[in-house]
Amino acid sequence: MLYVYDIEDGVLRERDVAGLTPDTAKEASWIDLVDATDEERQEVQHLFRQALPESDDVEEIESSARFFHDEHGLHVHSLFVHQSEGRHRTSTVAFVLQPGRLLTFRDSRAPDFRLMRMRIRRGWVRALEPLDILLSILEQKTENLADTLEDIHRDLEDVSYLVLEDEEAELEDGIEKLAHLEDSNGKIRLCLMDTQRSISFIQRYVRADKERRRTCSEIQHDLDTLMSHATFLFEKINFLMDSTQGFINIEQNQIIKIFSIAAVVFLPPTMIASIYGMNFQVMPELNWEFGYPAVIGLMFLSGFAPYWYFKRKGWL
Repeated sequence: MLYVYDIEDGVLRERDVAGLTPDTAKEASWIDLVDATDEERQEVQHLFRQALPESDDVEEIESSARFFHDEHGLHVHSLFVHQSEGRHRTSTVAFVLQPGRLLTFRDSRAPDFRLMRMRIRRGWVRALEPLDILLSILEQKTENLADTLEDIHRDLEDVSYLVLEDEEAELEDGIEKLAHLEDSNGKIRLCLMDTQRSISFIQRYVRADKERRRTCSEIQHDLDTLMSHATFLFEKINFLMDSTQGFINIEQNQIIKIFSIAAVVFLPPTMIASIYGMNFQVMPELNWEFGYPAVIGLMFLSGFAPYWYFKRKGWL
């Protein structure tokens, strides 16, 4: 899918792609290619006389492969978070900043771009040149990452109550929720680190532009703050995970303790029953009138004695 935007009087506006021609396309300020078909890729390549980045190239993690400058413009490959099947996923968006134009290539419908498009339709996105569009997208991305961290923090508070205060809770459910939150927080943290690298690279490009350098510094400051918060969440998740495993171990030890005590309590009666279960011809107690009740009483006393001893020691 193809989206085209123009800067009109300092405001970003969406253009209808139905009437797009090679001449009007070259005048566009931002061209956004989403999950493109082969025909759309060929059309864009024909319009701008350049090869589009392949998915394998975009996903590389080396700085030299994600942030560079060549004859086609300034290249920035940045990670974005989206949800799929109830889990957070990451996907890379390729930005190519050219004189008078910003090109973006992405395979996923990241919510950052959906929200950006909604703001554009309402006339809320101001820009004087394509670089402003790129910075606006990264600002929007930072805000969404902050909102996601807030959601993770709220979910973590619920899990914290479940693990530390709710005596009726199933601790295995707590481990599952913590694992899900740890995965989400890890992806958010990865996106924050990647965005920091993106902003650092752009800062070198706008070194002489005081206003845009200030915008980059503000985004970088927000990213540093969010990184600290993500680190705090990571440490809290680890604490709760250790606590949950500790509580599960305590419960298991209690069960093993009960079985151990039961084995000790029933051992003497079992031994007595085993003795009188032997098939010897000469056993004086067999002919004793009160032999059976005496042995039953002895078995009861031999079982009660260890129980009373454990109870007195506070082991039960």
